[in-house]
Amino acid sequence: MRELVFLAPRQLDWRERAEPRITSPKDALVRPIAATTCDLDRLIIRGETPFRGPFAIGHECVAEVVAVGEAVTGFRAGDRVVVNWHISCGHCPHCTTRRPNACLTHQPGAMYGLPGLGDWGGMFSDLLRVVEADTALTMLPASVAPAIVASAGDNLPFAWEFTIPHLAEAPGAEVLVMGGCGSIALYAVMFALAGGAARVEYRDTDHTRLEIASHYGADVVEGPPPRRAGAFPIVVDASADQASLLCALRSVAPEGIVSSVGGHFGDVSMPLFEMYQRGVRFYTGRGRGGPNVAEALEWVAQGLVDPAPVISCIAPFDEAPAVLAGGLMKPVLIRS
Repeated sequence: MRELVFLAPRQLDWRERAEPRITSPKDALVRPIAATTCDLDRLIIRGETPFRGPFAIGHECVAEVVAVGEAVTGFRAGDRVVVNWHISCGHCPHCTTRRPNACLTHQPGAMYGLPGLGDWGGMFSDLLRVVEADTALTMLPASVAPAIVASAGDNLPFAWEFTIPHLAEAPGAEVLVMGGCGSIALYAVMFALAGGAARVEYRDTDHTRLEIASHYGADVVEGPPPRRAGAFPIVVDASADQASLLCALRSVAPEGIVSSVGGHFGDVSMPLFEMYQRGVRFYTGRGRGGPNVAEALEWVAQGLVDPAPVISCIAPFDEAPAVLAGGLMKPVLIRS
């Protein structure tokens, strides 16, 4: 079978490898039918991360179930599913308390599409083995097109997690989103406005992303980040930029929350005394993944949000090496 391998900055190619097989009664084999790049993948492809090739890339896809182990009860061949980006056992203390992104059974950080975290393969592949399929897969609603939610395994529920639960605690709050990485920031704008935010301010230097944020209804501000942008109860940093992160930390209201998606690969000196004085809550991490996938999909299925404007292009799977090397924000590769 083929898998898409990241070789070096802007160099990707198809490579042959042995097909995965079911090795546990709880496994499933799935065939990606719509795959896309996470914001992290784009940084990798541009050579802006510590990750070096060669390795199979990709951890966001909708797939078709090809085969299931005899102990899998929730899925069968032919089902269309979202695959979690993380590898989880489903039964450890973290998995059973909605933290499968930090599963205690598998190697810390185990996931698809990154080197050194277990050879799980990448989602731009002909086949994937999914462990603990009953907890690692989420059924795709029949009304939702796979290409529209190719990001439903990671970036889409990540943005839901950074906005909707916080708006439930502070209904009608104003939200600040610091853009820069790509899709997560725009999905956060989308969910925040659909979730009842009184106003969303979106800051970025990229004209295309600013237009998409404006389409969703955000108040957009173009240009480099100021030292402070105001006082917002909810702040999302999806910038991969130190100055934007510091602006986010200084722009949160007292007892507010700043969530940062990462993309910061070095140390950042934080204004801890300013944060201490205002009682800032700060979260950075990879998001909880699986537990929020069904929720995010339901918002799409009900027509409450539309991720389509974030998609840069839809192209055939065979064109993945050239399309991904081109650096588009959110390309979706599909199989007919």
